[in-house]
Order: sequence, then structure tokens, then C-alpha cells
Amino acid sequence: MGNTKYNVLFMRDDDTVKRYRLSPFWLGVFIWFIVILVTCAGLGAWSGYTFWNQNSELRQDKHELQKNLNEASVQLERLENVNKILDSYDPTEVQSLLTAVPVEEKKVESSPRIDLSKLLFYKNLMRAGVENVKLNLSGGRLALSFDLNNLQTASSLSGEARIELIGKNGSEAFIKANPNDMSFHIQRFKVVRTRFAIPSKMSLKDIYGLRLMINTTKSELIYSEVYPLSRIFN
Repeated sequence: MGNTKYNVLFMRDDDTVKRYRLSPFWLGVFIWFIVILVTCAGLGAWSGYTFWNQNSELRQDKHELQKNLNEASVQLERLENVNKILDSYDPTEVQSLLTAVPVEEKKVESSPRIDLSKLLFYKNLMRAGVENVKLNLSGGRLALSFDLNNLQTASSLSGEARIELIGKNGSEAFIKANPNDMSFHIQRFKVVRTRFAIPSKMSLKDIYGLRLMINTTKSELIYSEVYPLSRIFN
């Protein structure tokens, strides 16, 4: 087995056949040489691509640094020119010139004060009860639902529910909901449901809460409470 040889033939149509005899050792060396050559070529291609990307990033960083440096140079040149101008004048003259320039005082517009006692007004004559107040956004409109209870079952309760939106800045927006949804005549309870659009001057993120008011048919306010959006919005 130690004298085993392999014949390698090279044939051309217009030439004689050439035969080479190779031992297994040299044949293995040749195969490994090809494998190493291909591996080195692959590593070289990968390294070249990586270094090219890094070089592109470095060129871009250099461009940005050069741009910032140019801007800083312009600012520095302006400051040096101002300094030269100031140095060429008498300090007393510069001071008198600065004091002669009128300074316009900025008027700070005072925002209107918010009366929280009026904004978060609460009233409950124990004639109507409100539970399970829920508000959600559906199809670009707000959907409100709540349970209205008659706390004096000896007589029926009739009237109309009204709603207002309270903004985070203290603004109030009355909602003209469907009267058929908001009116009621109950002996015990009723589930009130209605849908309404957000006022054009408000957005959902600007709303702090919802004020729910219950009026009788004689326009007597028997219930009023503000529900923060964080408690009722789903």
C-alpha cells in the first residue's frame, strides 16, 4: 500500500495524452491547498467588505466633524471681530451706549385662574343614583353608558341627563347628545347609552374628565359629578 500511485491524465483533442503519477501524499497536499486557497479567498472577500463599510462610516464621520469644525470656526471668527470692535472703543462709551438702548419689558400674560370648586362641583340630592359609568372610543366617536337608578321608588323619576367634557386646562365643552338617548322616565332603573363626537376644539388627550348631570322635567339639578377619564375610559 505504501507504493500506491494515482494516475492523472490530461487529454486534448489535438494532442497526445499526458499522464502523471502522483502518490496519495501529494494528492492530499494538492486538495488541501485548494481548500485553503478557497477559504483564504472567502476570508479576504469578507474582510474587504467589512473594512469597506467601516471606511465609509469613517468618511461620513469625518465629513460631519469637518462641517462642525467649519461652523465653529465661523462663530469663533465672529466673536473675535466683536472683541476687536469692543477693544477699539472706550469702555465708558460702550457702557453709556448700552444703557441708552431701551429694553422692552415682556408682558407676561397671566392665565385665567381656575376655580376648582366650580369646575369639580358635586351635587347629589339622593333622588337619582349613577353607577357603572363607562366611556370608550368607537369609530372616531365617544360612546357613553351608565346605570341610572331611581332612589325614591315610591314615585317615578322623569327628566334628562346632560354631559360636559372638562379639559385639562379647565375648559368646559357642553355636549349636545341625542335627546332620545338622554331623556328618561323610570320607576326603578335604566341603562343610558349614547354616542357623540369629540368637540373640534378638543382632542382626546386634552380631556380631563366628564361631567354628568341629572335634571328633572322641571329643570331641577338633582345630581352632578365629574368623572376623571382615567376612571371611566376603557
